[in-house]
Amino acid sequence: MPVHPAITDPAVRAHLERLAARAGTIPSGATDAEGDDAARIAELRANPSWVRMPDDETLESIDLDAAGRGLRLYRPRAGHRGTLVFAHGGGWVAGNLDNNDALCRALALATGTQVLSVDYRLAPEHPFPAGLDDLDRALRFAASGADGLIDPSLLGVAGHSAGGNLAAALALRARDGRAPGIRCQVLLCPVLDAPDPSRPSYRAHTDDLPLTARGMEWYWGLYVPDAAGAVPVEAAPLRAPEVAGSAPAVIVAAAVDPLSDEAEEYADRLTASDVPTTFVRREGVPHLFLVFPSTPARDEVLAQIAPAVRAAFA
Repeated sequence: MPVHPAITDPAVRAHLERLAARAGTIPSGATDAEGDDAARIAELRANPSWVRMPDDETLESIDLDAAGRGLRLYRPRAGHRGTLVFAHGGGWVAGNLDNNDALCRALALATGTQVLSVDYRLAPEHPFPAGLDDLDRALRFAASGADGLIDPSLLGVAGHSAGGNLAAALALRARDGRAPGIRCQVLLCPVLDAPDPSRPSYRAHTDDLPLTARGMEWYWGLYVPDAAGAVPVEAAPLRAPEVAGSAPAVIVAAAVDPLSDEAEEYADRLTASDVPTTFVRREGVPHLFLVFPSTPARDEVLAQIAPAVRAAFA
């Protein structure tokens, strides 16, 4: 797979070039090849790069279970304030507690918060809104105090990619009083709308990327299979009639990503509705840059958003 010329960040580009040189190890997200859906899903779910990192002197991780779902709580050993209930990426059809393990650890350490990662149900076996409902139940578990592990007065939601979609939708539920109250929403390269080929970022990012426009359409069709019906707002938070009153938001966009336009548009809508919003757009990187092995790009972006997260829990 050639590396898209717009990916100019040297460390990220080098990582992608290594992956491109090793057949079968392209990151989950490169799903443009024709073939049987079941086989493609199985390949994504078997991604060999998903690993749990060992705990060290900076952080411990604790496996939990609530309402039948696996959870993992990341706790900075130097202390923490607040808890982010986190949904992993994977296009709603792949991913587990390991595929965003490194990101959860880095997010916890950068922000000084706990991160409660959720192993939610996946499409197509469990389409919309199953994953969102699982994240909702995890937030309610956190709001119960999680057997003394979590301060229920200091909660937020977070997610990467498809998980960012779930977090944004859950933030709207919380705003409307249909989920426990939260202090912030952290949306990392999120999906916020149904695929829209007319968006410039969709038109520009069709080939040679970890996530392309066509791949996004494939994921969406599995998550929201009733393509002929109206798009549910909870599947496409950008379509919410009103966003005022939402929790303060932190939104990160990768410039070389079909999703970048909708992330920026959502940030603009929140800002226009007087919702405190921090928006960071990282140039020269693709959709999955935050989950690659530690790179300056990932660490610098997390350092940029950390003050807003800490302020939300102050």
